[in-house]
Amino acid sequence: MRSSDIEIAFLLDSHYPKKISFLEAKNPFSFLVTVMLSASSTDKKASSAASALFAQYKDEHEIKDADPIKDIEPIIHSVGLGKTKAINIVKCASIISQNGLPKSFSELVKLPGVGNKTAACYASKYFNEPAVIADIHFTRVANRLGLIDTTNRDKAQAEIMKHFDSEYWTRLSMTVNLHGRLICRPKAKCNECFLSKLCPSAKII
Repeated sequence: MRSSDIEIAFLLDSHYPKKISFLEAKNPFSFLVTVMLSASSTDKKASSAASALFAQYKDEHEIKDADPIKDIEPIIHSVGLGKTKAINIVKCASIISQNGLPKSFSELVKLPGVGNKTAACYASKYFNEPAVIADIHFTRVANRLGLIDTTNRDKAQAEIMKHFDSEYWTRLSMTVNLHGRLICRPKAKCNECFLSKLCPSAKII
């Protein structure tokens, strides 16, 4: 690991709260669904859609019998890609209802509509495993900071896992993500950034 990368990780860790959470849910299945809904959407919309969904359907046992297009899609359409997400949610509910919740990362990514980012979120929260959660905010900021050299989220995850010890993965994921929401937004606030002296992309006015 490069000393500059460690310094960036340390400064992010020191600056932001020890507990960072972007999505909440009452149980593992509802959390999984909420993260699935957040793909190509916002956390706010995903949380709202998930709340509406579970207000009508108690759990995976009830969702598995729903018609994805007639019953589920109208509830979650605000998150975008509603048809695809509805189909995947019903399929996941059917599998989990029959086999139980996944017990490993490899089981998670076998579920319909569950990619590396969703699996990483779940594994970090419920397996307490180190995980790199590479969403749009993380990938943008990590690129600007020079931590990675790719815009592909799966490759971003792999690069971080290669260049950082596992003890850094989860915390770095959360602090970089939060930094991307507050300061290193699409239009970056470089003049307000405490990392500007270390950032190769900083544009100070």
